[in-house]
Amino acid sequence: MRKKSVKLYNYTSVLDEYYNALISKKGISRLKNMHIPVSDVFYVQKAIEMNTGVKYSLDHVERAMYLEGHLSASDVLDPYVPRGYCSYDNT
Repeated sequence: MRKKSVKLYNYTSVLDEYYNALISKKGISRLKNMHIPVSDVFYVQKAIEMNTGVKYSLDHVERAMYLEGHLSASDVLDPYVPRGYCSYDNT
């Protein structure tokens, strides 16, 4: 069996991605497939950046918040797919 290919969102500006989807030829399908994190992810990302000077990607922050129990699986893009930057325990 083939493994499902996972496409993580790598954009840093959700608004830019939204507008790019609107003007693209595949606008509707691109908008339907677009993942927008819950607002808490944006606040945490900004707080980390202000306190440490490090700007993590939205996916990284969202994933860390999920693994720490601050987000439910329904709030996360592909919650059961491990990332290279966060550890994952399926037990």
